[in-house]
Amino acid sequence: MPGGRYTLAGYESWLGHDALYSEPEERPHPVMAFVAAQRGLGVTVAELFRMWGTEMSDGPMLTESTLEFPGEFRADTEYDVRGTVTSVVRKSGRTLGVFDLVTARFEVVEPGGDTPVAVVTNTYALPRREATE
Repeated sequence: MPGGRYTLAGYESWLGHDALYSEPEERPHPVMAFVAAQRGLGVTVAELFRMWGTEMSDGPMLTESTLEFPGEFRADTEYDVRGTVTSVVRKSGRTLGVFDLVTARFEVVEPGGDTPVAVVTNTYALPRREATE
C-alpha cells in the first residue's frame, strides 16, 4: 500500500470528543487513530478497495477493527501512515456468495521512527461475485 502522512488538528481532536460524547481532553479520542489511518494512507478508501479488486458499488464491508496504542497519539503532530495486508482468506456464504476477508494493518508512526504510536487492524469482507469457491 502506498502510505502517506497525516496531522490531526487540535480542533479535529476536540470535534472527535464532542461527536463521540467524550469529555474533551488534550489526548485525542482513540477512534481518531482510525481516522488518521484512513486519511493518511495516501489513497482514498475507494482507491484502496480498487487496489484489492473491488469497487465501492460491490458493497465491501468493514467487519472488524482493533486499535492498539503502543505509543502516545497526539493532536497537532505529523505522522507517517503505512499499511500492509496481513491475510486474505476466501470464504463463501448464503448472503454474500464468494468473498474475501482481507485483513490490513495500518501503523501511525512519528516521521523517521520505527515504532508506531497507534496500530489499526481492519478486516474487510470484499464480495467476489465473479469467483467460484
